Amino acid sequence: MDLEKRQNIKIVGDNTSAGGLFNNVSVVGNGIFNSSVDCAYIKATGDCTINGDLKTVSGVVAGSVAIKGSLSADIFKVAGNVTVDGDTSIKNLITHGNVTIKGNISSEKIDANGHFTIEGNCNSEIFTSNSIVMKLNGLLNADDIEIYIYGSNFVKEIGGEKIMIRRGSESIFKRLKLIKSMIYDACKGDLTTDVIEGDEIYLEYTTAKAVRGKNVTIGQGCNIELVEYVDNFNQHSDSVVRESKKMIL
Repeated sequence: MDLEKRQNIKIVGDNTSAGGLFNNVSVVGNGIFNSSVDCAYIKATGDCTINGDLKTVSGVVAGSVAIKGSLSADIFKVAGNVTVDGDTSIKNLITHGNVTIKGNISSEKIDANGHFTIEGNCNSEIFTSNSIVMKLNGLLNADDIEIYIYGSNFVKEIGGEKIMIRRGSESIFKRLKLIKSMIYDACKGDLTTDVIEGDEIYLEYTTAKAVRGKNVTIGQGCNIELVEYVDNFNQHSDSVVRESKKMIL
């Protein structure tokens, strides 16, 4: 990326840009880019619409960004709202706001908080979620998966090496100073999925049709139709497992 020939652009108030190649992009007001944006850095504290793709080394969103095409970045931090109509490729995604991706997402590391919705598949080496609401309509595939449940969570299929799903702590809400009733309601969350496949699996408050793994532990609050395991299987007395099978490899 030849940054010496690129200019910075800052949008304050209501303004429109043709799009193109930039160094630093700053949107404080209501900015519309009429084509794709390729930049080193983008920061949006206002409302930003990109009628094309966004390619950036790094980005920070504290406002609202709508990308009508695809998103590509090395590191992307979200504290506001982001919607991507196409596919997304981000090496490191950190979100504490609302993220909706209508295509697929590929990443090295995802730290999802707030509201996290993926219409397609989600592939990452490391996936961590503390989301209040998480909805993944495709396959979640990662080497290391940690999901802390605070609200309603749905993932169509889950696959990985190490998978841990457990109910989150009330302390996160207390730190945010939310009202007591919201704390109790959120901490009654669960996760629903069709299939979970991995090597090391630990589950709490999960409803699944099938769970397959090498070592499987079903903690409290689960409702599982079928567990297939290779080495070890443990079940909490509070959970329901309708059928369990030891697989011979």
